Amino acid sequence: MCGIGGIINLSGKSVTEMEISSMRDVLIHRGPDDDGVFCNGRIGFAHRRLSIFDLSSAGHQPMFSDCSRYVIVYNGEIYNWPEVRRELRFRNWKSKTDTETVLQAFAERGPACLSLFNGMFGIAIWDFKENCLFLARDRVGIKPLIYGLHQGRLYFASEAKAMFAAGFPMERNEVALFDFLRWGATDHDQNTYFHDIFHVKPGHWMSVADDGWITSDCYWDLAEIVKARQTVSRQDAIRSFDELFRDAVRLCGRSDVPIGCFLSSGVDSTILASVMADEGLSDFSVFTYDFDSGGDGESAGAAEVANLLNVSHEVVTLRSSQVPSLFDQMLWFQEAPVTSIRVIAQFALYKRARDLGRIVQLDGQGGDQVGGGFEYYWMATVLDTLESEGYDAGLRQAQAFLEMYRVPKEQYFPRLIGLLSSVLTPGVCTQDGVPFVKPELLGKGFREAHLERLRSCPRPFRSHYLNAQIIDLMNHNLPRVLRYTDRNGMAWGCEPRPPLLDHRLIELGFCSSADSRTFGTEQRHYMRQVARNILPESILNRPKRSIVDPQRKWLKDELRSWVRDTANSSLLASSGIYDMRALNEELDTFFSIEGTPPTAFHILQMINVSKWLEKTQSPDFFSKQSYSNSKNSAAG
Repeated sequence: MCGIGGIINLSGKSVTEMEISSMRDVLIHRGPDDDGVFCNGRIGFAHRRLSIFDLSSAGHQPMFSDCSRYVIVYNGEIYNWPEVRRELRFRNWKSKTDTETVLQAFAERGPACLSLFNGMFGIAIWDFKENCLFLARDRVGIKPLIYGLHQGRLYFASEAKAMFAAGFPMERNEVALFDFLRWGATDHDQNTYFHDIFHVKPGHWMSVADDGWITSDCYWDLAEIVKARQTVSRQDAIRSFDELFRDAVRLCGRSDVPIGCFLSSGVDSTILASVMADEGLSDFSVFTYDFDSGGDGESAGAAEVANLLNVSHEVVTLRSSQVPSLFDQMLWFQEAPVTSIRVIAQFALYKRARDLGRIVQLDGQGGDQVGGGFEYYWMATVLDTLESEGYDAGLRQAQAFLEMYRVPKEQYFPRLIGLLSSVLTPGVCTQDGVPFVKPELLGKGFREAHLERLRSCPRPFRSHYLNAQIIDLMNHNLPRVLRYTDRNGMAWGCEPRPPLLDHRLIELGFCSSADSRTFGTEQRHYMRQVARNILPESILNRPKRSIVDPQRKWLKDELRSWVRDTANSSLLASSGIYDMRALNEELDTFFSIEGTPPTAFHILQMINVSKWLEKTQSPDFFSKQSYSNSKNSAAG
């Protein structure tokens, strides 16, 4: 896991070592163990290294191929690098690193080498013979890779701040802000929150020739894979998941540094920790975040699992008083809005993991998207049933889900409409169907400037259920979660690894029959069946409940003055993004609600925008000095 950056001057003029060094220096948090730069005329590469495999200097980057034709900077991990080496002709290995494996695989097979890799990556390779740049990103975008063109130069990096440090202009992208405020969408397409900076698409590679011509190709298309394969039966899905998940955990457990596991009280992380123990991954610790809110949060259930597995358990408890300062510190690393104070708790949790030397952290991300576990997916299954079996069957199924989720009868209609909205326009409601987007709060000019921008999501399947899953996996829910995790982990020099996003498990989940994913009213059925062979019934059959999240209460009560002060920002008022009168009236209504408000997402949206405007107003915000100040403040 590392930080990378580079510049290709397409006009042929030289790139300076000072520019490349500035990219390297501002990414120090992503790689505290080693650093390197390479400048050769019109190209320059920068690298920061977090050492995971082969901790010696043999893993130094930029790294040159044995034939001297290629040079690479690379961020990520290829878990199966020993197996990949056996597929190659090359034998003159100088290190035990995945970086050298990637480089020599490309030297032999070109872009086709990407199909060999099981892992997460952002890759940049310069070809001295063809004078072209090769960029590639892993299948679902676990690792970041962005690029932009400015004045005849192509810049690329792991984070935008590296591009700014080298002279790329920092200009806000209001289209991305509109999508966030109007559609609840973030990290959903190639746009970033900065003008003319774009994500390399997950599952794609691109080549930039010396004349500036860009070629791009998709090397992993999940929809086409699903359409080409036979449907996997329920029993075969259960058996295959057991085998593949264990293998994914074994691969992700490979490391030359200590490992840990992020453990909530949910099924995904619980089965992950259990399989880690069952597969003999020794001496790992588990980490849980919780909230000082007086409720029954994650830590109690996680402690039960930790005691069962006899592993060390660390809990980091977030207090409401910490939120304002941690939010500011975290924003430097994230560079974009977040959607929950849980991201702040995760930020603090990674710091604790690093303090204890647990540099690699396995987590359970992806289970809901891959296994079909989000609550609103049941509406998608009902729509499929209505089309295939008719009204009566659909009505019975909807009734069964409403009863299973214990929805009061007076709430049936609002819940059904909310869940239907979640399926048709992902991002405007919570996963249990509570609407939170409030476009009426936006400024008239800002809203009208983007009025015709409708958010469309690809729907490649006939099944509403599969479409909901692939939208969450590639365009809605997962991309933002992956950004949160990458930035929060790398902020403290930690490497997050998600075994459930092994591409073999993703393909299995999407190719499995509908009753494999939802059997009766049990969602993620094939995953839960495997868990039943590992976990005791007392843990697996805990009563279904919503995890206590104090965001709504804290923003209404404990953090009220912070919310009001943030809303009164002169930058926010002058931006035209909000109708300030409507916003303040909404805050008055929100603060006057008795008890806990049904949602506070739109309030957190406002906080994100106000703080982001404030930070990006300063040209020094993403500087190395700003990083040092943020790091020291967070450490204190």
